[in-house]
Amino acid sequence: MFGKIYKTFLISSLSIIILQTAYLQIARGRYYRDMSLNNYLRVLPLKGYRGNILDRYGRELAVNQLKFAVNILPDRLKNKKDIFSIITEEFNINEDELERIYRLRFRAPFAPLTLISDVDFNKALYFKEKYRNISGLFVSENIERFYPNGRVASHILGYLGEISGDELVELKPYGYRYSSYIGKSGIEKQYEPYLKGSDGGMLVKVDNQGRIVEVLNREEPERGLDVYLTVDLDLQKAADDMLANYKGCILVMDVRTGDMITMSSSPGFDPNAFINSGNSRVAKLLTSDKNPLFNRAIQGEYALGSTFKIVLAEAALEDKAVGQDDKFFCPGYFSYGKSRYRCWKQEGHGWQNLKEAIEHSCNVYFYNTGLKLGADAIAHYAGMFGFGKKTQIDLPYEKSGLLPSPAWKVKNIKESWYPGDTINFSIGQGYFLATPIQALCLMAAIANGGHLLRPRVCSVISGEVAYGIEDSVLAVSEKNLRFIRKAMFDAVNSPSGTGQAARMLPYLAGKTATAQNPHGDSHAWFSGFAPYDNPEIAFLVFIEHGGGGGFISARIAKEFLKYYFKKKESDEPKI
Repeated sequence: MFGKIYKTFLISSLSIIILQTAYLQIARGRYYRDMSLNNYLRVLPLKGYRGNILDRYGRELAVNQLKFAVNILPDRLKNKKDIFSIITEEFNINEDELERIYRLRFRAPFAPLTLISDVDFNKALYFKEKYRNISGLFVSENIERFYPNGRVASHILGYLGEISGDELVELKPYGYRYSSYIGKSGIEKQYEPYLKGSDGGMLVKVDNQGRIVEVLNREEPERGLDVYLTVDLDLQKAADDMLANYKGCILVMDVRTGDMITMSSSPGFDPNAFINSGNSRVAKLLTSDKNPLFNRAIQGEYALGSTFKIVLAEAALEDKAVGQDDKFFCPGYFSYGKSRYRCWKQEGHGWQNLKEAIEHSCNVYFYNTGLKLGADAIAHYAGMFGFGKKTQIDLPYEKSGLLPSPAWKVKNIKESWYPGDTINFSIGQGYFLATPIQALCLMAAIANGGHLLRPRVCSVISGEVAYGIEDSVLAVSEKNLRFIRKAMFDAVNSPSGTGQAARMLPYLAGKTATAQNPHGDSHAWFSGFAPYDNPEIAFLVFIEHGGGGGFISARIAKEFLKYYFKKKESDEPKI
């Protein structure tokens, strides 16, 4: 679908350009050549408008708005210092800052250069009239990108930036110029070919002061295609607000389609800061130790902790390494050789079967199970559930995590795999790393009967479906999945479950996790699906350095899901 749209769009644009070029070169070639030799002609670019980005209900997430800017033509300036003095006086900006902007944005003597962006309408009219006779100084009208919700959904939307030299070399044949703005991250980058408009331009006659005296030819710019997302703006705002004081993410996916209803990563940023390069706000974002440009949902690679016990339980049942009723005794620790591996509950859980071990998140049970299953089998089932590879979500810069195995360790660390490695692997620790989006896909597959979905953020481009539902049917037993779902239900709803902090109506199923972190406090995970009896969504809350037991993440999940179901009820048509 994408290829068809883009091919038609490109052919139409190129046909217009070829016809215009032929007319100018053949029909009026001598006239324009004579004027060009006398330095009377200028080509002024007219930037194409980007398509809008909208949420699942058509609400605006990224749009365009009219802006005014103060520009100069360097080769028409009689005295640059005098011009800078005028601008300093009118706009209260330091001359050193103007010089810095000039050096940063200068491309060629004949190329327009923007010194002041986002000028107020009245100020622009005043300035234009007052200084209309100064050579090389002019006010322009520009259509600029605008994000009306500020920080909301910033990691989904991404941001724009001026095209780099390397990008220009690659993209110049597609109509990009040295002054073009291009998607640098998020949807803006992923769907750049469709969002980008087609630039136009004016061939103008100027006087010896550089002022336009006649428009000889004009090619109107064209608008890009609108992109509709799967995201719900209201839910996204709620998730962003709930994460305001944390580093982490909240994710919600439709378990039937893979549609991402919410993807909040904190801290976020305001994409509007990137519209004008040279902005001090950009420098702060790029150097912040909070790393606000980092999308934790798809780029963060973390130990998964006890969430991985769901994979281990499913693998053990499928391989018949343990049965549902097989028990192991937990005294609070597990001894192997000279090493002792602890359970999170110091006094121990006593005798546990598999359902109880999931409900109580008993480490000792899974130490035993992992050794019976073996590292290669664990790696096989983890890979089947999508770990160690990208989910192929339609956002750039996704990471793969790390799925270790005995062969991997020999190849990459030059050491043998030891039983202790298997013990740590069994509870999602050791070398194993996962992204939050991978863990969310695991929960969706448990909920929907074994379909590993490709997550998607874009649903429709200019009226056509971006791409359909994509999934892999896993070779797992529905009987075993049903058992896992019930154990996750008990983890939240039984009196002794580790996920009690998230208990609510409608009933949900979930799994807490505490992931050890060598750089500070443990990370807190809580993930699952809801409603339990007829799953619609998979959810995940991850808090960096959130502490043990997953309490913080479970509490946030409960707060968010209450809002989700309340909104869902109010959105349903009343009969």
